[in-house]
Amino acid sequence: MFDFFKKGNASQNGRLRLYLLLGCGVLGILLILLGSSGKKAEKTADETPYSTSTDELVIYQDYLESRIKKLCESVSGVRNVTVVVTLSGSFESVYATEWPDGNEEYVILGSGSSASPIYLSRSAPEIAGIGIVCLGGSNDNVRRELIALLSATFHISSNRIYITEAG
Repeated sequence: MFDFFKKGNASQNGRLRLYLLLGCGVLGILLILLGSSGKKAEKTADETPYSTSTDELVIYQDYLESRIKKLCESVSGVRNVTVVVTLSGSFESVYATEWPDGNEEYVILGSGSSASPIYLSRSAPEIAGIGIVCLGGSNDNVRRELIALLSATFHISSNRIYITEAG
């Protein structure tokens, strides 16, 4: 079957074997690299509902800031709005639980390596504070209007909202 190893001189056979071994080694390394990158992508896709990245928090924070900015700019006497939102915590996942024997335990679906808790929902982090700098922010009536609007809209107390005039 491998008669080509028997023909020719020893140096040609040695080189051929070396090239064959190197080729197999490179192929093996490629298979290992491709196999591990496939597992990473699969794992990331599985983790999506259960984990939170910092990027997700920044996107959510930017979303809130743009909504608040748009809302504030719609109030009469307010212009050039800059908004900063501070969040408390991060996204939290909620899983199904049960209380056998008075101890809370997750409800598990599957068995062995495929066992996982039953995912129910995910709650967003609460707004810890809102800071606003805008033209019109020094006017007491405008400030009261904005604080009442933001407090009612985002369900946060008025002492967590600060509004000042742009300099």
